[in-house]
Order: sequence, then structure tokens, then C-alpha cells
Amino acid sequence: MHSFAAPTRIVESLDDCGGEVTQNTMNRHLPTVIGTDQRTKLASGKTARVVLLNNAATTPPFASTLASVNAYLQTYGALHRGAGPHANATYEKAQDAINTIGRFIGLRKDQSLLFTQNTSAAINLFIRMLGLTKKDTIITSEIEHTSNNLPWSFNSKACVVKARAFDDGSLDYIDLEAKVKKYAKTLKLIAVTGASNLSGSIPDIRKIAKLAHAHGAMLFVDAAQLVPHRPINMKRDGIDALAFSAHKVYAPFGLGVLALPRAIMDVQPVDPGGGSIDMLSEKDVTWAPPTHRHQTGTWNVTGIIALGESCKTILKTGWKTILAHESRLVAYTAEQLATVPGLIFYVQPDAYIREHRIGTFCFNLPHYHHALLSAVLDKEYGIETRAGTICNHRLVRRWMRIGEQEQKKIETKIKQGNRLASYGIVRVSLGIENTKQDIDALVAALSTIVAKGPQRKYAPVTEEETYEIVK
Repeated sequence: MHSFAAPTRIVESLDDCGGEVTQNTMNRHLPTVIGTDQRTKLASGKTARVVLLNNAATTPPFASTLASVNAYLQTYGALHRGAGPHANATYEKAQDAINTIGRFIGLRKDQSLLFTQNTSAAINLFIRMLGLTKKDTIITSEIEHTSNNLPWSFNSKACVVKARAFDDGSLDYIDLEAKVKKYAKTLKLIAVTGASNLSGSIPDIRKIAKLAHAHGAMLFVDAAQLVPHRPINMKRDGIDALAFSAHKVYAPFGLGVLALPRAIMDVQPVDPGGGSIDMLSEKDVTWAPPTHRHQTGTWNVTGIIALGESCKTILKTGWKTILAHESRLVAYTAEQLATVPGLIFYVQPDAYIREHRIGTFCFNLPHYHHALLSAVLDKEYGIETRAGTICNHRLVRRWMRIGEQEQKKIETKIKQGNRLASYGIVRVSLGIENTKQDIDALVAALSTIVAKGPQRKYAPVTEEETYEIVK
């Protein structure tokens, strides 16, 4: 089996996490994750254990997170909107969680946290707070996740420049540096994805941070895929602002995190409302402190406490243990998927081993629509995957070699209601709960599909972008 020389480009070696990895640390118990022993009824009538391989979309919660939320709900009360035992307990638990989240990402003293609905909402809020003009320039890459692509173009007046990227999802640093120098006089920010949701590629964050800072610009990181897989220290890594979602970090839906400099927050709120002011008169508004004025209404305290507990669980487990588990599993997955006859890869499996990528593997099978293959894995084997362009249309289009004329035909069909007209891939993505047995189940299922095909007949459901078994 292959081994990793280092877990990521952010963490230069496992020693960065506090020491050398030994056999004992590798075998240390990982956190219990809810749902790993659940069974589902298959199309054959038999049952099988659900194989959770869609972690890049949503991770199941830690058992410790569920327990923490249940305990909190026993004293559920008003946050910032009341006095009394339950209100006090709610405040204390929320504050403890906020401190833990800040520690989890290495928040600097001059930075603070804001909470939103998800990563996309956090990025949009950040952009509107920046108040960029037509004279300002933002540099991002040409294959960013939609969340770190559309908001810069549709919610900002700034000129958006896209640095080149390679087919394997990695950045072209020569082109990035050239564009930074070209737009140095107007450059305000470089915005990059911390880890690709399709290729697993992790950019050199520290290198990009130094490049941005050398030209007086900030670095923003969409860390949705990075946070659950690699330790982040905003101070050490030179990250000025970042965003991520709780449902990528073994906590429930409905919470996004935006970490940013306090200086940016000291402006009029872009979404004013309840809780954003301390005083209102006919002629003047006294805004609440910056950490409150941008979070109007009642906060998602349950989500904050859940995320805080998940962060605490990861820190308690230790990144050495998690990274060792992930490096072994990513290598095993790459090796085993390569044994499936005819499987089409868009990033070669050995790249995951050489380059320390996170475990997001994309593939197709000849003569199978991507959504059909995903449906067969679901209904006949109980394996969770995701199919489609998965919020990275430009990269998938590049993989499919789709020209402009063909693209227009596809777009026309989609506008007419046929969402299955789109090109796409099948993605499996690893989490802390996954094992070699999960990968063996996936590889066995794919090999059987190659050899024997589906056990049932399927019909397209175009409006839902999926396939269902013909009754």
C-alpha cells in the first residue's frame, strides 16, 4: 500500500499537528458517527447496511454532537432576548461553542465569527459587506465551486478575474501570480476553494496568502470541503476570511460560518432587522456591536452548539489520528477503484496518493448515464453517492470535452424541463466514519454492474434528475 509523506500542503507534515504518528496513535478510537449501522431494503427484497459515501454533500452527525444538542434542549431558552435560568444556560452554552469554533479554525484576535444559513449565504454576506466598486478587482479560479463563483459576479460590482486551473483541478500558480501582478493596483482579494469537491485538490494556501499580502490584498477561502479533512489555523496560514458549513463537519443542517476581520464588520448592516440596533429614533440609528448587528433576529443556537460540539470532538480525537485514518483510506480507495474494469476516471487514482488530496473520487461507466449509475448503487446496493455536475459545471464540462454548440443544445433541453440532458459524473466522498469494508462494498457493486448490469429496469425522472425502478 502507498503511504503519504505529508497530509496536506497546509499541514506540512503530521508533526505540525503535535508529534510523530505511531502505531498506537493510528489505532486510537475514532468518534462514533450516527447511522453507520443502519440497514435499508434493496430492490431485491433483501436488506443491506447503508454505505455512507456522500460526505462531501452532508456528513452524518457525531454521537457526541447529538447528545450535546439533546442535553441543551432540556434548558432551551432565549439568546440575547431574556433573563432567567434557561436564558443564562443558553447564553453560556452558545458562548462556549463560539469559542470552540474559533479555536478550531485558529481565529486571530482581530477576527470574529458571524453565523448564517450555509456557506453560500456566508460568502454572499461577506461580499456585500465589502462594498466593492467597479474600480476593484477580485481574483478567483476558473473552476471554483458555484458558491465561490456566482456571488462574486452577481453580488459585487468588482471586476472578477479568473486564474487558470488544470484538468485535474489544481491551480496554475504561474498564471495566478501573473494576474496578481497585472491587477496589483486594484486587487482587493483572492478567493479560492480550500479543497475541491470533485477532484480533491488542495491549493497551497500559505503560498497564495503570501502572494495576496505582498500586493496589499486579502485571502478568502471557501473552506467547506477543507474544514472536515484538514486542520486550519487562520493566523498561521495567512487566511484573512473564510466560510464553511456545519453540515460538512458532522453537525446538522442550517448553519454557515463566516470568519472575517472585525474591521470589515464595522459598517452598516446589509440586512438590518431585529437585534441589529441598540437605539432607534426618528432621525438616527445606533447600531448594535458589529458581532450582533449583522446577525439579525434569533440566532440558530442549536446549530451553533451542535457545530461547537463537533469541533470539540475532532480536537479531542486529534488531527494526527484523523489524518492517519484518512490517508490510509484514500490510498485504499484509489487502489481498489482502479481495479474496476472500464471505470472512467477524470483524475487518475494515483494522484490522490501522490498529492495528498481529500477523498472525493469522480468517475463514470461507459453506456451508463451518471444518474442511472448512482440510482443503481442506491436501490440495488444501498450505497449513497451523488451524481451530476455537483456545483462545478465548468470542471465537469471540461472533463466531458463539451464544445459550445453541444453546450447550447444541452442548455435548451434543460430549460425545457429535461434535467437529465446534462452531462455529469458520479462522486463518492469519504468521511471519518468510512472503512475499508465500505470501499470493498462499493468496488464489488461496481464490478457486478460492469459484469451483469442492473438487476431491475429503470425509467428516467427528468424533473428530478434521477432514475426510478419500473414497477
